[in-house]
Amino acid sequence: MKKPRYDKKIIEPRKKISKKKLFTIIPIEILEDKSLKANEKILMGEIVTMQHNTGEFRATNQYVGDILSVSSSRASSIINDLRKRGYLHSYQHFDMAENRTTKRTLHAKVFRDSQCFKVHKKIKASKP
Repeated sequence: MKKPRYDKKIIEPRKKISKKKLFTIIPIEILEDKSLKANEKILMGEIVTMQHNTGEFRATNQYVGDILSVSSSRASSIINDLRKRGYLHSYQHFDMAENRTTKRTLHAKVFRDSQCFKVHKKIKASKP
């Protein structure tokens, strides 16, 4: 049986977060992974940073292509390759009222246990 490309998720609309991202964090676990190419590491860093700031990474293939200086079709193949190798999980958000997919979000599977975020939480907790 063929594994589905995306998991469908019925979601409530979420309020926008007005944080501006000034930099990208690439966890050491991603940097040291020899199986990832440079563009994949940059994309993973971008996803991890946005996931940390806003809770999700939702961007079009065109936006990803602009970040990496590649075409949108190449960006799509990079995303699919990372997803197939287990680095990313992709969700299609389905709106039942309009009966259509409203957005795609990407979630990095390395995000939760990354050492840089554990240190960041300790620093935040120690501030008065």
